[in-house]
Amino acid sequence: MRSCAQAWGYDPAIMVADALLSGYGSLSVVMPCYNEEATLAEVVERVLASPFTGELIIVDDGSADRTLAIAREVRDPRVRVFAQPFNMGKGAALRRGIQEATLAFVVVQDADLEYDPNEYARLLAPLLEDKADVVYGSRFAGGQDRRVLYFWHSIGNRLLTLFSNALTNLNLTDMETCYKVFRREIIQSIDIVEDRFGFEPEITAKVARGGWRVYEVPVSYQGRTYAEGKKITWRDGVRAIYCMVRYSGLWPRRSSLPSSTTRAFAHADQALEEVLDDLDSSTPNYADWIVSMLEPHLGRRVLEIGAGHGTITARLAIDGRQVVATDLSERCLVELKERFEGHPAVEVRHATVDDLTVDDPFDSVVLVNVLEHIEDDLEVLKQIYARLRPGGKVVIFAPALEALYSRFDDEIGHVRRYRRSQLATTLSRAGFAVPEARYVNMPGAAAWWVLSRQLGLTPTKSYFASTFDRLCVPAIRRFEARRQPPFGQSLLCVGEVPTTT
Repeated sequence: MRSCAQAWGYDPAIMVADALLSGYGSLSVVMPCYNEEATLAEVVERVLASPFTGELIIVDDGSADRTLAIAREVRDPRVRVFAQPFNMGKGAALRRGIQEATLAFVVVQDADLEYDPNEYARLLAPLLEDKADVVYGSRFAGGQDRRVLYFWHSIGNRLLTLFSNALTNLNLTDMETCYKVFRREIIQSIDIVEDRFGFEPEITAKVARGGWRVYEVPVSYQGRTYAEGKKITWRDGVRAIYCMVRYSGLWPRRSSLPSSTTRAFAHADQALEEVLDDLDSSTPNYADWIVSMLEPHLGRRVLEIGAGHGTITARLAIDGRQVVATDLSERCLVELKERFEGHPAVEVRHATVDDLTVDDPFDSVVLVNVLEHIEDDLEVLKQIYARLRPGGKVVIFAPALEALYSRFDDEIGHVRRYRRSQLATTLSRAGFAVPEARYVNMPGAAAWWVLSRQLGLTPTKSYFASTFDRLCVPAIRRFEARRQPPFGQSLLCVGEVPTTT
């Protein structure tokens, strides 16, 4: 007996087929890869053989083998290859690839052979029929073949999915699956924070909180062993539990986002002026330390953006180095002109980067506690790139870690505090190579968290800053010269203009 739809001439099978035909070439495939030289060529071939693949975005995550070279050897106009400056993790690579996607739908595709691109049709069907906004390909939904592998690994996956479901109120069977397909406008609207395998629980929690329609379809799975290159470990499982709690909204978290839409610029400018007054005379050791980190990357002609009162400028303008010091604050410009009047090595300008000509390039550009104030940091870095000679460097010293963002950051006009991977990726997107990116001042991060984040105090007041500068900075400087800390109050990041294109 025919269904009513068939009786009226609407055959569901035909409708699905028509929908799938309309989806040909509509898929942006984002492929993060790290040390996958053994499988990359084959999986790329399979992806490109799919009629749904409109573009393939390969993001190499600092591979130590021939993965990047193999990716760049692919001759297909649909393929774009991006190289992370160093190994940051799967989540960071996905974040980069998703930012680059241009087509209607985005799918995550690992660079191994565990998942089959022939199943793109099954994954896309609910999206093309407008029944879903996000589709998960489940390894455990049944009906598909799979390789028999680790018992405890499968138990771990199911327990993580169960815990995720309890927090998100979704009834997924496989939260940790690689195969996730999104409408592009949805996935690009989500701020992805996790750098490693925490991407899976983070994105699931944020999709659930966004209220988007989620479908799940069965997919086949040909898992691999650790000897064959599997990378996820039990530590990632522990991190996944943390991510589920963090992003699910299980308990209210103090906001770490700036209220830049309501902040009065004049108030922020005044607050920043008070900070500069406090720091100018109370932190000479800290200023010397900052400049010692900048020095190896400086050429003879330096542009300093946001020079403030000239504390760093005075330390840069030595040994025949010429410094162009710029600022937009009228108060700072008055201070700079008085301080450097008649100084043969310092030129003071009221200018933005855009005001500076590209015909007279600089050897180096320095931004010390400046970039975090700029809303569109990527655009500014692109402008800086155009004003550096080949081999020239931009050296950025900026506040680190969103977890340290406080009311004080907001009051002085900080739009953000940076993660190492976030700033390095932004520099890479602007065209720079990134030879160095590291956290600085680990004890300072702890002090900032206590004083500013927890107690609501102003950490730059002269009595706090001078005590820390005298008692702590010399010892921290010596220690961190030998060993890079895993986190810090600040971040030093260097971008270099390639000498060849």
